[in-house]
Amino acid sequence: MTEVIEMLMIILIVTLCFLMIPFSRKPSEVLEARRKFDIFVRLYEKPYRYDVREYDYRFQIFRTSLGKIRLLNERAQLVNDSALYGVTQYADLSDREFIGQHLADLLREGEPGAGGTTRSYQKYVIDSRSAEMKNDIIFSRAKRDLKLPSNLPLTVDWRNQGVITPVKNQGSCGACWAISVVDTIAALAAIKRTDRKLTDLCHERVVECAANGNAGCDGGDTCRLLQWLADENFRIGSAEMCPERNMATVPSTSNCTSTPPPAFAAGTNPSHVKQFTCQRYENEEHLMLHHLATKGPIVAAVNAISWKYYLGGVIQYHCESGYELLNHAVAIVGYELNATVPHYIVKNSWGARFGDHGYVKIAIGKNLCGIANRVSFIELA
Repeated sequence: MTEVIEMLMIILIVTLCFLMIPFSRKPSEVLEARRKFDIFVRLYEKPYRYDVREYDYRFQIFRTSLGKIRLLNERAQLVNDSALYGVTQYADLSDREFIGQHLADLLREGEPGAGGTTRSYQKYVIDSRSAEMKNDIIFSRAKRDLKLPSNLPLTVDWRNQGVITPVKNQGSCGACWAISVVDTIAALAAIKRTDRKLTDLCHERVVECAANGNAGCDGGDTCRLLQWLADENFRIGSAEMCPERNMATVPSTSNCTSTPPPAFAAGTNPSHVKQFTCQRYENEEHLMLHHLATKGPIVAAVNAISWKYYLGGVIQYHCESGYELLNHAVAIVGYELNATVPHYIVKNSWGARFGDHGYVKIAIGKNLCGIANRVSFIELA
């Protein structure tokens, strides 16, 4: 009888253990990551949804990204950084893939184009710099006193004036060098008009046509592009009448001439680049602010390696400013001096789903992300 009672007790205990498991255990880290990944794949319509091998490979990268995102946000809290990091459309890419696919399109003077030697920033991998991100090296490099002009408005946002075109998505085409320049020209042309009429321009044609060392979807240089536009008196046509509407089909090289077809010319922007600057303002960011307030948007080269997981807020740290690390081109469309953290309003070209509706906010006065290393002010004829 005693043995029967003991057996019943054992069965009861085991049964209770099994019944309690669903209520006492939290979902495992792997299961939670898998749930997030399933949502991520559907949200961004990833093509490997039904490819088991690729799906598992991307899931492992995604799990690594979750760990990096957690660390970035923890460090942000420690230094009172307002930037917020999380899952973006790039969370399933390795750092090397992200660099190669989205930050390998800004060529600079003396650097080979497609097929040439690997550029220095392509060798830069976030993992290799993680040790620096644990200390104050990045924070203290550029703590400068910003000379703020007293006669400038505290807030300038050209989007509110209706002169900024929609955010573009360069996709797999390395065209940030062209998009940033063309979108800025479109804004300046609208500002120049008495009626402020905005015309979105055909950056695809510029990607295809621009010579002077530029290489289409394989990369280019903002300053060399501006020089070519000025030398050729190239008038950029409207996006509405653009013959190359699909970035995926734009060739790397072309025999394109600067004269658009007659049907395309009807939508041509009457303005063209008269002159431009290509200068360093790392200790003179007040000049950038003055130009933004009085003239309009500007073009800047940046180091966007740390933007991989950016969701919003103002980037104040973790974004190195070395000239040799410049790897991306953007348009700056305004600033906010009255904010808790004064910042630039930066228009990116990774689609409206990236960051803050396609925009990035970068703190003013620290040359963060190298934003003041290579800046172009553009004047239209």
